Amino acid sequence: MSDCQAVGIHRLDQVSHGRQSEYLYRLSGLAHQTQVRVIRRRRKTMALYVEKGLLTELRVPTNCAWQDIHAFLESRFDWIISAEEEMMNREVGPVDEFRAGGVISYLGSRIRLRVVKSRFSVIEYNEDQLYISCTNPGKPQLIEKLVTSWLRRRAEEVFSVRLDVLKRTFPDVRPHGRLSVRKMKARWGSCSSRGEICLNLMLIRERLSQIDFVIAHELCHLRHFAHNDAFYSLLDRVMPDWREREQALGKAG
Repeated sequence: MSDCQAVGIHRLDQVSHGRQSEYLYRLSGLAHQTQVRVIRRRRKTMALYVEKGLLTELRVPTNCAWQDIHAFLESRFDWIISAEEEMMNREVGPVDEFRAGGVISYLGSRIRLRVVKSRFSVIEYNEDQLYISCTNPGKPQLIEKLVTSWLRRRAEEVFSVRLDVLKRTFPDVRPHGRLSVRKMKARWGSCSSRGEICLNLMLIRERLSQIDFVIAHELCHLRHFAHNDAFYSLLDRVMPDWREREQALGKAG
């Protein structure tokens, strides 16, 4: 396999076969090198995914030509190195403590858990405290399960409201698919080729300004699926201070 002039591109291994085949590549520049997992699957466009602690992934359509894949990797090499370094240097945010008297993060604030024993499980939020009634207050796993369920309900409500608000900041109306909330290891959000938006449950721990940034970012993907000049031009238009919001979110880890 020949190398590109600016970036060396070497296929190391074919990890899996079949309809969703997977390949491992090494990219080498003058001062940096990295590995990228290339995954063929049913989709319309190529997209890069950089997550903390995981290999960078390039997901491509099943019928995409290798020449186009190599050219894309070469053109995005500097961006991949920069994104991986930013992920590696992210600060770790405060840890949630699932116990009586512990604290958790919610909408950018730290709130304390007040836990009492009860025959029934009940959670109520009042200013800076979360009141939890449960059968076993001394069991952290039970408290974590109850708190996570409460955070999910709050996330589904808050994200839906903010999505409706931010849609009105765009110059045109684009229908989107289902909004879902799930726990993800490193990504704050994603937008599929079908327009389905998924947001990380842990985003509910952050400030509204940072939540809005992630939602605006995914709404831009409804118009421009790739991170190209048109994408960032639109993001600049609907959220001029998005860089500051992104930086604050990066520090949240």
